[in-house]
Amino acid sequence: MKNRQPDEIKPNRLSRRNFIKIGAATGASASVLGAAALEGEKDDALTEMAGQATLRPWEDLPFQITEKCRRMEQKYTGFCRELWDQEFVERIMLVGKKVDRVSLQKTDGWTALDRALNAAGWALDHKFASGSENGQPHSQAYAWDEQVRRQKVEFSDAQDAARKVKKAARFLGASLVGIADYDPLWTYATLVKIRDEEEESEGPPAFDTFVPEFPFEPRSVVAIAVEMDYEGIATSPSSLEGAATGLGYSHMASVGYSVATFLRELGYRSFALGNDVALSVPYAIAAGMGELGRHGLLITPEYGPRVRLAKVFTELELTPDKPRTFGVWEFCKSCKRCAESCPSQAISFDEPTLEGPTISNNPGVRKWYIDPEKCLEFWIENGSDCSNCITACPYNKLDLWHHQLASTATGLPGSPLHSLMARLDKLFGFGNTHDIRANTAFWK
Repeated sequence: MKNRQPDEIKPNRLSRRNFIKIGAATGASASVLGAAALEGEKDDALTEMAGQATLRPWEDLPFQITEKCRRMEQKYTGFCRELWDQEFVERIMLVGKKVDRVSLQKTDGWTALDRALNAAGWALDHKFASGSENGQPHSQAYAWDEQVRRQKVEFSDAQDAARKVKKAARFLGASLVGIADYDPLWTYATLVKIRDEEEESEGPPAFDTFVPEFPFEPRSVVAIAVEMDYEGIATSPSSLEGAATGLGYSHMASVGYSVATFLRELGYRSFALGNDVALSVPYAIAAGMGELGRHGLLITPEYGPRVRLAKVFTELELTPDKPRTFGVWEFCKSCKRCAESCPSQAISFDEPTLEGPTISNNPGVRKWYIDPEKCLEFWIENGSDCSNCITACPYNKLDLWHHQLASTATGLPGSPLHSLMARLDKLFGFGNTHDIRANTAFWK
């Protein structure tokens, strides 16, 4: 694996006011740096350090990918294993039988009001992208073969096309958007498609496994992120959190389909994808939207991990964005709040590795691997999905000045502030999970 070096960047100068803020917010270490800056000591060194805390562009993905990494077969993902892995199915069903649903639904976060909002959040996804959250490909909003205009609209160049496509995506509802080159490594080697049966039968539905053959050769990928509701995610792992997640999936389908339609109206074959067909996080990283966190999710500078990801494959050539880093990797080494908050202990406390604990992990990439089996077992026990790792993440904040300050401070390479910032985040009451006050406050 070649050593990847960031493009040379010019450090930004920090004002006195910004250094005072860093000193006030991050304790003694930063205060010393702030004082030194005010006295004019070591100005060049401090300025260089501050510059390194900014977003840094890379020519390639900023993590190690070894030859052991292969295209994954979709059948091994957690949701698809429910179709064929009998041992796994029996285990999670046994967990579900132990839950007292009646008593649970009398508590805040699980009332009829909360569950109604949950159903409403998922409504558009279930109506127009049914099954996509579990990886079902080539259907409804994510169909591959929608009609395309014969007359192509020409652009001056790929950069002009990329700029206008990103503008359109933001107009159509994307919170964040970036462009990546198509890479077959992130497309599943084989897909799983449940058969349409006229009559329901007992047991798991029948399915077919097939090699994806698209109606065109994708050249570019439009990576899309939609923000999830902060207050809803804060109620994790309640039914209200499920409402925020479901609304994110509904927005994914809406924005993805709209962007694909925009491209088809320009005369270029395109289709949207949710959780189906290809991995989302590598494309989002390649498109410069964020970094990979300990919890296996994309962490963005704007929203942390509180986003859902969609993508659009298109034959239109678009100038790709570059991957960018802003200190997440080093911060996650020290923080571990997501692992501490995980009710199923599915998130690793250890160092990054090249192989995960189950067949639902695709080896060959140096990262923190989660345990999807443990995660899904808790979902069954919980009666809804879980976003504890998102809620607890220190990057999951509203876009306020102290959030921006913390992101800047934690971006300092090798910074002793990493552990301190995670502790202060917890001390100030951010990122609490199983918080009955958040459930009660939601409806107020």
